Amino acid sequence: MTESPADSAVLPPTEVPPPPVQLHDLDFLLGQHKCVGETPADGAAPTVMSMYGEPTLGGHYYNVDVSWPGTMSGRWTFGWNPLDQEFNIYYIGDSGTQGTATSAGWQDGEFTVTGSYTVVEAGGHRTVRDVFRKVGDGHFVIRSSVHSQDDDSWIPFDVFDCHRV
Repeated sequence: MTESPADSAVLPPTEVPPPPVQLHDLDFLLGQHKCVGETPADGAAPTVMSMYGEPTLGGHYYNVDVSWPGTMSGRWTFGWNPLDQEFNIYYIGDSGTQGTATSAGWQDGEFTVTGSYTVVEAGGHRTVRDVFRKVGDGHFVIRSSVHSQDDDSWIPFDVFDCHRV
């Protein structure tokens, strides 16, 4: 009797592997946070962003929901890519903004996420960088910038001081 192609097919795994330990590098994002932007030069009230992070898919990914009350909201999904030994990050927003990014992980006290996004609010595609720095337990800062289309510089556009609530 000859073997049929179905007999020699590779079967899918029957057990899910454990969540990647590298994801725990992002535990500081879990829970509820209130993030306050810098005060604008005109003295207007700073922008306030709410963040809520939780594990998903059995702890294999972290979803971090962000919202700017009364305006828009979005979701970062962070995961570990074992083949490339880096974090993969996906962002979607209710404004239509979306994109993918990567991070090598913590380096010199910073977790830097860089990626390509369709930024509907800006009317085009942009390379964006978000730099997370832990300040203390339940306290971190996010500095965001966009890559200039004219030269090789990064243009800052947001700084948020975040505290677990």
